[in-house]
Amino acid sequence: MSEPSSAPAFRLFGNRAFSFYPAIRNVKYNEWTYARETWSEVLVVNSKTGEEIWIPRHFVGRISSADEPVLIVGLTRELELKGGAVWPFERQVIEMPPPPHPGTRAAEPSPAAIPPPAVAPSQDTQMGRLILYVISVGLVACLLVVIFAFQGVPRPQDWFSKGGPATKDQQYLSLNREDAYHDVVRKLGPPQREQWLSPESAEMHFHALWYSDRGYIVVLMGAERKGVRYIGAVHAASRTPLDAVPLPGGGRTTAMLRHLPKF
Repeated sequence: MSEPSSAPAFRLFGNRAFSFYPAIRNVKYNEWTYARETWSEVLVVNSKTGEEIWIPRHFVGRISSADEPVLIVGLTRELELKGGAVWPFERQVIEMPPPPHPGTRAAEPSPAAIPPPAVAPSQDTQMGRLILYVISVGLVACLLVVIFAFQGVPRPQDWFSKGGPATKDQQYLSLNREDAYHDVVRKLGPPQREQWLSPESAEMHFHALWYSDRGYIVVLMGAERKGVRYIGAVHAASRTPLDAVPLPGGGRTTAMLRHLPKF
């Protein structure tokens, strides 16, 4: 750019376009043409929008003598368009507050006066509690399955009973599922009374050996009366199972003892 001239002769521009420097704020296109002038103002027209504005002469500076790529008209102040007129642009300056005087420093609260921050519950603790809860529920479920599988469905009267039925001795615990009638008599002695709980035509036979003075009844079972074997002992008065033997396929004979034919 060549050295600008000191004579802003707008009327010499004719229809040539020019730009202001710095550009007028709030105006999208910085391209103007000369319209007319008075002794105090110059009217310019925006080449893109056709908007007309008056520029006070004391804001117009020097004009560049070169017009490539565009003719430049200097402004002595940065202007902005407001309400259809141009005004000097005032930059807002935020005043920083002065630093506090050492003698007027605000008293800091003592550590004792500051409440402790609220402690949010740890996610690890919550996850640990959840895992412990799931394990506990699983153990209880497994225990119930074992109870139902090996001892059958418990009766409500057994849940509320404070203690097991009393017997004079527990010699029936020496019996096992291989013991036949003569093995029972050899270990416990002859029974006070015997009773078949099923008819001879039944597919399964139950033989009860009463040891009333001891408080229990020994029960034998088999497909034939000659081949019955020990399956457990029940309390003589309440018929509560006292002993049960394991079954070959798993489980125990507790459920069988609870569902014996009435006798």
